Amino acid sequence: MSLLRILIAYAFILFTAVQALPVALDKRAISQELLDQLSFFEQYSAAAYCPANNIPDSSTAITCSAGNCPLVQSAGAQSILEFENVGSGDTQGFVALDHTNQLIVVSFRGSVSIQNWISNLDLGMKTWSICSGCQAHSGFLDSWNSAKAIVQGAIDGAKTANPSYNIVATGHSLGAAVATLAAADLRNSGYNIALYTYGSPMVGNTPLANFITAQAGGNFRVTHANDIVPKLPGYPLGYAHVSPEYWITSPALASVTANDVQVSSGVIDLQGNQGQLGGTVTDHLWYFNGISNCDV
Repeated sequence: MSLLRILIAYAFILFTAVQALPVALDKRAISQELLDQLSFFEQYSAAAYCPANNIPDSSTAITCSAGNCPLVQSAGAQSILEFENVGSGDTQGFVALDHTNQLIVVSFRGSVSIQNWISNLDLGMKTWSICSGCQAHSGFLDSWNSAKAIVQGAIDGAKTANPSYNIVATGHSLGAAVATLAAADLRNSGYNIALYTYGSPMVGNTPLANFITAQAGGNFRVTHANDIVPKLPGYPLGYAHVSPEYWITSPALASVTANDVQVSSGVIDLQGNQGQLGGTVTDHLWYFNGISNCDV
């Protein structure tokens, strides 16, 4: 994890000077049911870090050697597509069928390789024809485009075979960014997709953030305490965030209750995580549990 810490620390030095000052948060409580959903899909994001779940070998059980996805394992989720080292962004993850919960889940792995960090640190944006005036982070969009054909093919087949199943896209860190762009693109193709992300960086400009926020399917962008990654690349560079934000206020290693999650809205949102000075890697690595523990 030393490369992760060094690169995030470097990004922190570049952008700390322009981070927003703390402001009061307009608190909206979440239900226990929603908390359970956020916790459940976090485990699908955690599972993408486990090497056994992104080795190209379909029809295998989704498991976590670190023990951090027990709900996914107990549901008996089975992969229908596993992929690794796809394209220049080294995109990895899986598409799974969860018959217990009647779900089709696509989960993208976060950053653990040099190629991933090349994508992460490319701060430029490029035009994306998904909507008028929209620009997306170049590296994140390249990562999604490299996997789009195989992921969409797997979802097409799964939805045809299971037309009543709901589709969910999820991921942590870089995986969250790719999941966000994947959900936006697949929604534009006619799918209703719920998006659950954890510690996502900003993925594009204000028109893109507004477009994704307004799409049907539901966006659940979860942040934790003073996680450094959601602050990047930063509003001053023209980036914005998908709304709303579900900000976990409890510290790392602590269990999360419904009262620990505060909600704020707006693609330029100076509340929640953005309202905290500085940033830490520790908070990035803990979302309900050690989300990247399979990589430790």
